[in-house]
Amino acid sequence: MVTAAAAATRAAAPSAPAAAQAPATPNKKSKSATAYGTNCAYTIVVNELDSSQCPAMTQPVQSDRIPDDDEYQKKLTSNEVHGLTSKIHNVETTLLGEIVKNRELNTTLAEHAVMLRKAEDLFNMYQNNFTSLFRTIMFIEQKIRKQKEISRNLDNKLSNIMLDVVEVNNVLFRKTTGPGTSLKQKHIKVESASHARQCGITKDTPIFKDCADVSNQGHKDSSVYYVKPTYSSCPIPVWCDMDTPPKGWLMIQRRIDGKLPFNQDWMNYKNGFGDVIREFWLGNDNIFLLTNQDRYELRVDLWDFEGNRVYAIYQNFKIEGERDNYKLHIGDYKGSAKDSFGKHNGLMFSTPDKDNDKWSQYHCAKEWEAGWWFTNCWFTILNGPYYNKSNVSYRGISWNEWKHEQLRRTEMKIRPIAK
Repeated sequence: MVTAAAAATRAAAPSAPAAAQAPATPNKKSKSATAYGTNCAYTIVVNELDSSQCPAMTQPVQSDRIPDDDEYQKKLTSNEVHGLTSKIHNVETTLLGEIVKNRELNTTLAEHAVMLRKAEDLFNMYQNNFTSLFRTIMFIEQKIRKQKEISRNLDNKLSNIMLDVVEVNNVLFRKTTGPGTSLKQKHIKVESASHARQCGITKDTPIFKDCADVSNQGHKDSSVYYVKPTYSSCPIPVWCDMDTPPKGWLMIQRRIDGKLPFNQDWMNYKNGFGDVIREFWLGNDNIFLLTNQDRYELRVDLWDFEGNRVYAIYQNFKIEGERDNYKLHIGDYKGSAKDSFGKHNGLMFSTPDKDNDKWSQYHCAKEWEAGWWFTNCWFTILNGPYYNKSNVSYRGISWNEWKHEQLRRTEMKIRPIAK
């Protein structure tokens, strides 16, 4: 902005104008000039622009006018045109390649989608087939289990019938001159092979290794025979069961009517007690000597008061010696009585006067008045008190997996395992 101040002064004389005194110098920088008129003289003062109050300009001011096309074209050189054309061509080529790749990718994805649908359909078909097959297998397994159960029941019934027939035949057709007739009128006490000081038999008495040996030598009658275990000094009388298939069973225990008490001490169970023709325990020493001379199996026959009969057979039956408290060893089970004795495997023998059971705070043998392989206390007990009635639970002779009630009769017998 430009400002002007003028001061006019009339001259007194017509001669050359006198110099006018300039006004005081302003704060801002300024320039002044004097002009003379006819009657007056004028002084003009112009202040200079203070640039410190103006904003700094970072770029030169450009014209807002758009250049003409002709003028713009004149500015493009031939090299620039060629470069732009080349770039456009490269972009078009790249774009075309991407389009081709995109089409190939879409084609591949479509093929994969078709394959995936086929795989899903195939999987669903297999899944349906497997479900149907699994249901069929389950149905067949249920049928097989039912058939097995029916077969087991028939086998048990057939076995019981066969055993009953054998017993009836023995009663009806046994020869009156056979050894069984005269023996029933006798009492043959159980003897211990380990404590016999003098063998009480004649030289003509036949001696066998066990009852299987008796059967193999042609003897067919169930009776008392003398057997001599391998490591004993004298033979002992035993009852050989020739009626129960496959014959040749050596009896180690029998309960019939309860006339013989089985509440015996350690020494009696060690040596044996009773009558081998009636009720008896063969003796732990005898059982030890017999079962350690060969591989034996154990058969247990059980009767209830209703006349039902079942059995259990255990492979590899033996007991250890007195030093190991006649520890029990039995193997695999088969039969119709269900497995109760197998749970006693590995247990030591206890009597009312010697506690070797698994219950440290309880004396099972004393409570149940019997010698047996007690755990805490038992799953089966065949040497317990005899009650002449069935409605006695968990107290007398019992085989829990078959019945918890008192049993009427029991037999334990051994035979060498067939080789």
